[in-house]
Amino acid sequence: MNFLSKKVLDFQKKKLESAEETLKKYIDEVKRLENTNNSDELENSKKMVKIWTDNIEKIKKEIKKIESR
Repeated sequence: MNFLSKKVLDFQKKKLESAEETLKKYIDEVKRLENTNNSDELENSKKMVKIWTDNIEKIKKEIKKIESR
């Protein structure tokens, strides 16, 4: 693995870590909102959980692709 690939891999791993933290934040928010009557915010947070879950999967695929080179 060359220098540039290592740098890109490091960046993707940091991006993954950040995305996982963001996902955790939205999951906690969904749990908090389930006890309230604010359905609009709850739906929005559920959408964000799905978006961040998809983003994490894409980042993991990128990491695997880089590591397989």
